[in-house]
Amino acid sequence: MKSSVKLSSILVVGLLVGALLNQMLYDADLDGIPNAEDAFPRDSSEWNDNDSDGIGDNSDIDDDNDGFNDSEDFFPFDPQESADNDLDGIGDNLDPDDDNDGFNDSEDLDPYNDLALKFSFNSVELIDKQNNRQTAPFLFFLYEDNEQLKRFDNAGNPWQVPWQESFNLTAEFEYNVPDNQTFHEFRVVAYFLKFRNSEELDISSSNSSYSETITFDLENKTWNNSNDTLDGSLDDSNDSDDASLILEIEVFNFGYLKSFKWTFQMIEYQFSYTFDPARYSYYVSQTHEIRDYRDYLNFVTTSDSELIEIAGILNDMSSKENFSPLNKINFFLSFTQSLKYSEDNVTAGVGEYPRYPIETLIDQTGDCEDTSALLISLVEILEYNASIILIPEAWDGYGHAAVGIDVTGAEGVHYVLNEGESDEISYYYAETTAPGWRLGEMPDLDSSSAYIYEAK
Repeated sequence: MKSSVKLSSILVVGLLVGALLNQMLYDADLDGIPNAEDAFPRDSSEWNDNDSDGIGDNSDIDDDNDGFNDSEDFFPFDPQESADNDLDGIGDNLDPDDDNDGFNDSEDLDPYNDLALKFSFNSVELIDKQNNRQTAPFLFFLYEDNEQLKRFDNAGNPWQVPWQESFNLTAEFEYNVPDNQTFHEFRVVAYFLKFRNSEELDISSSNSSYSETITFDLENKTWNNSNDTLDGSLDDSNDSDDASLILEIEVFNFGYLKSFKWTFQMIEYQFSYTFDPARYSYYVSQTHEIRDYRDYLNFVTTSDSELIEIAGILNDMSSKENFSPLNKINFFLSFTQSLKYSEDNVTAGVGEYPRYPIETLIDQTGDCEDTSALLISLVEILEYNASIILIPEAWDGYGHAAVGIDVTGAEGVHYVLNEGESDEISYYYAETTAPGWRLGEMPDLDSSSAYIYEAK
């Protein structure tokens, strides 16, 4: 009997050794990649070498060996491309229109910038008093050639401007100029309104015209009335309709104009915002490394001026609807959920690429930690308490990130920190990756191992 047991043990050991040898012949480093497909069959931490330089892609900081580190390379596995100025997914070397303004680089006077003008009319003075009233109804227009670009008025009505006094205006207009045309000619026409008709005011220093013409040179980025006064009293026409307008013109990169549209409580909301490309470049250049779960909070940016403006736009929208604090949070959540979900290996070419909120908004896509960092930033700007919720084993070994928010009136799934203490706080679960989830509602996932990290 003892001999039979001993023989059986030998057979088992032999089978185990054989299986191990077979496994080693198939996958020597046990990394799940067959030896035949593994560039580093004896190194479990590496299996691919995109540029064949002997350094595995996981360790290699420049996987295509094009001289640009992966962290700053939009195409880390393509040695022919490294930059994507307009973020359209086509590298600048191949892209015929690198600023995506509709004009091919061959005809674009500035192929990497979509240039625009900002007209700011700061004040007006009606120099010659025309009637016995203390004020006059005033408005003006901006034309390019003979096309009206903008009517300037006070929310659809004329301004009531006192005679012979400087009157402050709120009159701005941004115009995306065609970038294949060197010279652009604009004309400003001003009127004060009488009982039965309107009368054009003289704002030109020329005797031949009441309107003022402004010529902009796109190639040199100059104009003939820079930060100037359009003053009709400077000519010698001796008319009695003189007025002066204080004008400033700013040339800027039209940038990344992004439109957002989403539905909340069966009502459609939308707005557009022009992001500064320099801000995007700044965040792309920052580290995107994660060493610890808590590091995801490094991507929460509550002091960014553009993000503060976005939060203000959303807050104004919700305030106009008289939303309760809870509905305001759900409104912000629905905005975040409207962004397209995509995995990092598709959008960034790497396994893990946590985005800063400005990156997420400009890319208009991201994964769970990206939209979580965005939502935390927005609600923290509004001075709500928020946290990031990290669930390492949410679905079959896949991790997940969500947001916890403390707000009056919330119900449902939540996590209590400092229970029983004076600083006890409840963070209600917010799912940011798919539309329709309200605060306190959680998808079917295993949340038993959740980690909660407060943003403040």
